[in-house]
Amino acid sequence: MNLKYHRQIAILGILLISIGAWGRADEPKTTEKARGTGEAPMLEAVDTPTPEILDPLTYSVNFRFYNQGGIASRLLIGPLKRVNLGLTFDSQNVIGSGNPQLIRPSVYFKLRMFDGSDILPALALGYDSQGELWQQSTKQFLNREKGLYLVAGHEILIPNLEVHLGTNIYDFQNASQSVGGFVGSTFKITPAFALLAEYDNIHSAPQNRINLGGRYFVAPYFYVDFAARNVGRGNAGAERIVRLNYTGNFPL
Repeated sequence: MNLKYHRQIAILGILLISIGAWGRADEPKTTEKARGTGEAPMLEAVDTPTPEILDPLTYSVNFRFYNQGGIASRLLIGPLKRVNLGLTFDSQNVIGSGNPQLIRPSVYFKLRMFDGSDILPALALGYDSQGELWQQSTKQFLNREKGLYLVAGHEILIPNLEVHLGTNIYDFQNASQSVGGFVGSTFKITPAFALLAEYDNIHSAPQNRINLGGRYFVAPYFYVDFAARNVGRGNAGAERIVRLNYTGNFPL
């Protein structure tokens, strides 16, 4: 199958990374201090979203390498203060000997409704039509997309330990079968490394998933995830993934 669209998003991602890296190399250090650390926000744990979003006039390029040579490329932008928009292009068998197959593009939206306080959690409302492990026979993902979701997050117990609780629905016509919940956690134990854990797709016991991983910050604006999905389920959708994420600023 023609992978034109996947190649386009990959090329765009490389260009954005190059522009962002060039801009960071030339900008004075005082500029970085004036606007914050420039650290990439943790928009998700492994699969589950957090309330965090990109800052205005920033972008995120994400490449997820998964089972059987698949690559999912995601581009997010922060056009407004509390809004993120994005597209994901997913292709199977890009790496390896199988026939490459382009899966339908997926859309992404997140609105941060409340920033939280010392007591109350931050809140975000979002929509994401990207799932995991596309099944050609059923024309849907084995691990279904989040769809419409609401997530709350707050730091608990110790510094940098964030817990995120959420609920989602991906099929309004079969709400009783598609409403679920999720619990995620990110724990940044050092400036360069964070632990990721989540209990996803909380609906019925056979489909519940445990995902575990680690996030290594190569630089404040670039991190690499290593994760195991559906831990303990053998071949029933279990996989190991690697994900690259770069966050940059649009040049003004």
